[in-house]
Amino acid sequence: MQLTKTLLHTTDTYIKKLFEVGIHTTDDFLWLFPRTYEDKSDVNTTFSHLNIQEKQVVQCSIEILTEEKTRNKKLLTKAVLTDSQWFHSEAVWFNRRMIANQFHSGDEVLIFGKPKYEYGKLSFSSPEIEHVQENRREILPVYSDVNYIPGTWIRDKMSFLRIFIREQTTSLPQNIQTKKWFRPYTENIEALHFPKDIADFTRATEELWYEELFRFQYQGLKKKYDLEAASSGNSPQIPLDTDFIKSILGHIPYPLTNKQKIVLFQILKDMERPHAMARLLQWDVGTGKTIVAMIAAIHAIRQNDIQVAIMAPTEILARQHFLWNLEFLEWFNIKSDLLVWSLTPKQKKEAVERLKSGGTNIIFGTHALIQDHVQFHRLGFVVVDEQHRFWVEQRKALEEYCSQRSPENTIGILPHRLNMSATPIPRTLALTLYWDQDISVLDEYPVGRKPIHTRVIREDQRNEVYRFIEEEVSQWRQVYWISPLVEESENLDIASAVNMQEILMSVFPDRTVGLIHGKMSGKEKDRIMQDFYNNTIQILSSTSVVEVWVNNPNATIICIEASERFWLSQLHQFRGRVGRWNDQSYCYLFTTKEYKNDRLKAMEQTTDGFELAEIDLELRGPWEVYGVRQSWVPDLRFASLTDTNLISEIRNDIEDWIRSK
Repeated sequence: MQLTKTLLHTTDTYIKKLFEVGIHTTDDFLWLFPRTYEDKSDVNTTFSHLNIQEKQVVQCSIEILTEEKTRNKKLLTKAVLTDSQWFHSEAVWFNRRMIANQFHSGDEVLIFGKPKYEYGKLSFSSPEIEHVQENRREILPVYSDVNYIPGTWIRDKMSFLRIFIREQTTSLPQNIQTKKWFRPYTENIEALHFPKDIADFTRATEELWYEELFRFQYQGLKKKYDLEAASSGNSPQIPLDTDFIKSILGHIPYPLTNKQKIVLFQILKDMERPHAMARLLQWDVGTGKTIVAMIAAIHAIRQNDIQVAIMAPTEILARQHFLWNLEFLEWFNIKSDLLVWSLTPKQKKEAVERLKSGGTNIIFGTHALIQDHVQFHRLGFVVVDEQHRFWVEQRKALEEYCSQRSPENTIGILPHRLNMSATPIPRTLALTLYWDQDISVLDEYPVGRKPIHTRVIREDQRNEVYRFIEEEVSQWRQVYWISPLVEESENLDIASAVNMQEILMSVFPDRTVGLIHGKMSGKEKDRIMQDFYNNTIQILSSTSVVEVWVNNPNATIICIEASERFWLSQLHQFRGRVGRWNDQSYCYLFTTKEYKNDRLKAMEQTTDGFELAEIDLELRGPWEVYGVRQSWVPDLRFASLTDTNLISEIRNDIEDWIRSK
């Protein structure tokens, strides 16, 4: 039912404010769930028993109630209060005219607030006050303010919509409700807004928390099973050839880690099945995700004559994948190609034609791969690198591409899909966001890789770092220098990449200092990165554009200006640009202030990206981490993503229920 001022006993102004934030109906209003509660069940009768560290309720009487104007013309209301032992206290309110209208000397009242003791007396500042009554609400829900409407106003108005609670419907299947011994959904909604006691409120919160996560995860798991059903018999089955895998491994100049072998086996076994694989491969930078994907791609091409597409978020990363794997692929007579925006029209046309005719076995590219005119001959395997940097629609266009459709336009070949992410995502977040995929984790670094030494640098230590950099560069090492901005800002007193280049050129006059940022053209950036890779540039001043772009094993130092302005996930990504080989590498975090906050201390204390990701999750909330605030991600009204066991339990419950249907 539509909200009206009559229904809520309010004014047009409040109705307009509610409408502005999408609260139009009684259901919308009832879904303004409280964030916590206030316990007013323990009533004190004497001031001497109060704890000045927390809010409490005390029953007392008003001895004197007065009003006066302050020097700032504010209304000040004062009350002298008397407890059962005739001890006195004081309560004060500012600009609360209704206090003197509703309360008078001699009234028996309940005061709820945090007392303080100063100037030799106990006092309450702006406490809640109510008359003593028999059937008072002892457990009061606490609502957040909405569009400048106080939470207390929402609580007061909720009683007018109580009769509409019975119209609410659950999304939980009946057998799940029975299995979990859950109360009816309407009873839980009632208990949230009008709790009988703390246990009543707590149970409602827990059961609705479960239901919200159930509804949230069910969408993705249903998609997973729907994709399996749709692709059954329509995806290339690729039998595992262990002898051929051994042959591939024989051409790699280093042994795979145990975790790489485990993850590779998971992927290869998935691709044996009669339906499309959907798997997320994640862990820190430098753990060898790309080589695992390449082994699986070579095996798939040789076993089933399919095409493979590898999509990267930037042209430089796509080019690096292409160039670094060129010789490796030629060992197996596999034809590779590159499709990015900076190619000439002729080069793009030729690449597209080779792809359509089947002349290309594996293609590396950016989102240039998902244009309408790009057609595959027999796409059977899709790898999306740094998948969280693409919109869902972009990934879907490639992951669900069907080649070789029949004349009747029935379904064609649905490719296997492997999404990779070097951004550590907390397990709870991964289980919830990537519900439609199985998850593999590469949590083992190659043998011989040294931890990156990380240190927070004060401004008075800057020259010390400069001297050390000169020593490293003289040994043929290279340096990244990250700044938050491209150019100086009048409003922000922080370093810019352009200004930093000038400073570094003066500090290191005998070295070549390059500059790169996102405003440059693709060709310009490619040229600079190639010069940096060739060591023509020794020090590279950059913005965050290098976060996932490049892999230069010769770079051993990264300096980050105004590091407190970046989130830990970003700092960890920056740090991953060095330490790519066996040489000792260093990360220096410069700050614009003379302090070390806990976030930066964490960077010094651990190189575990998942530990840092958990800190980010606590500080930022799930939807601001890793750029996952996208149109397909709904808001959670009360559930949290910190309970791994509950999320796993719900996931298992959903899978059991889907299989039983």
